Amino acid sequence: MIAWLLETMVATTLLMALVLVIRRPVARHFGPNIAYALWLLPVLRLILPPLPEGWRGGAETPVEAATEVITYYVASPLATPEASASARMATDAASFDWVPLVLGLWAAGAVLFLGWHMIAHGRFCARLLRAAKVARPVAEGRVHVIETDAATGPLAFGIWRKYVAFPRDFSERYDPLERNLALAHELGHHLRGDLIANWAALIVLALHWFNPVAWRAFRAFRADQEMACDALVLAGRAPALRHAYGRAIVKSAHGGAVSAACHLHTINELKGRLRMLSKHERKSRARITAGLTGGIALTLGALALTASGTQAAANLRADMGDAIGVDLTQVGAPSAPEAPAVPAAPEVPVAPEAPEAPEAPKAKVERRIVIVEKGKDGEKRDVRVVRVPKDSTTFTWSEGDKLDIPVIASIKCGPPADGDIKVETKEGSKRKIVICTDRIETRVETATASAKGAEAQARQARAIAIASADMGKRHAMMGLRLARRTVEAQDDLGADQKAAALKGIDDAIRELESDN
Repeated sequence: MIAWLLETMVATTLLMALVLVIRRPVARHFGPNIAYALWLLPVLRLILPPLPEGWRGGAETPVEAATEVITYYVASPLATPEASASARMATDAASFDWVPLVLGLWAAGAVLFLGWHMIAHGRFCARLLRAAKVARPVAEGRVHVIETDAATGPLAFGIWRKYVAFPRDFSERYDPLERNLALAHELGHHLRGDLIANWAALIVLALHWFNPVAWRAFRAFRADQEMACDALVLAGRAPALRHAYGRAIVKSAHGGAVSAACHLHTINELKGRLRMLSKHERKSRARITAGLTGGIALTLGALALTASGTQAAANLRADMGDAIGVDLTQVGAPSAPEAPAVPAAPEVPVAPEAPEAPEAPKAKVERRIVIVEKGKDGEKRDVRVVRVPKDSTTFTWSEGDKLDIPVIASIKCGPPADGDIKVETKEGSKRKIVICTDRIETRVETATASAKGAEAQARQARAIAIASADMGKRHAMMGLRLARRTVEAQDDLGADQKAAALKGIDDAIRELESDN
């Protein structure tokens, strides 16, 4: 991008210099209109994009395509620390990137220049309109003519709303013929679009605000613009009108002018315009056609030679790079900073050996003796649980040691199906707890049928089963605690026997509690 910008600035400067050289001969032989049209050259080059990459390869000659690139590697001697430090300081100083600073100054100058002209032109137009006394429309209402004290001479201004301004004493200083010619001149500026051309020229000058060639070209452009407008006004008119037109120009001559407006005349180019009016040579149609054809050919040739991407532009870029000591192809793409050295990976510490697993504790060996006594009807009557201590081999149980523990039975109770699943009865001195399995099954089936999914059914059945198991454990716990109270209440047992019985019952209680 920066290389293209530099190429464009140099190319437009060369084209402005070319137009400055040939403008007078072209105006003399082919007329001022052809000379004025030559100023399109730098504007067209300014907006011309770079040529596509594919076009550049096609312009490469066979000799260039066959060029072999040989790279030489030269080993430099080892540098001392002092030499390395000085070389590093020199490299840092040389590596300072001046491009952003220069581009910033250039852009700031262009913005300030163009902004100042826009503000000055806006204030000037406002002052003209504020002091206007007389206004009348001309050119079918497209242009408004005003008389104002703020105007020193006839001038045209305004792009969207077009005006022609005359000084307040215009009717007194100018005769009717001079007034008509002056008005025709200013209307010619509006007709040709010269006010738009002035702003385009100001933009080019803003980009070249530092360039003396551009300033000289801008003044020549304005002079050619006025002479082309003079030729437009006098075309087809009697030669006798040239004298009256010259008088109007002399009367309108003044020193100050706003760049964006079109004044009838400034004093700087008065001699050239009067010289042009003194010549009555009329250009033939063939000569004008030849001049127009030559101008088009010159424009196309100049743009083709100076376009970015051509061999001429490449040679120009190389010459500029040699002159300023900078490779323009690398400008705008700063080199990546040197990557810091990768630190060495720390050594991985050796993992300590795993300690040996401690030996598993020996399983606690317990012996239980369950004594079940059944009655004649086959039902369980007495249940006795005896835990034999580890260090004991025998345990004596007397007939009086029988425990009054309720009998637990699981049977089918029958209807009603929604009755209690646990029925507690008493037969004589013995208590009996009946678990109704059919009622449990009925409830499980009812819950299963109401479930919508297999997963919900499984959860319900499992919940009921777990509840049943917990209930059995609770009843067993109740029986053991009841047995313990019974043993404690028996006074006919010896102290050792009672202690042994209570210890066995307590062990059984702890075992049930640990299962939970």
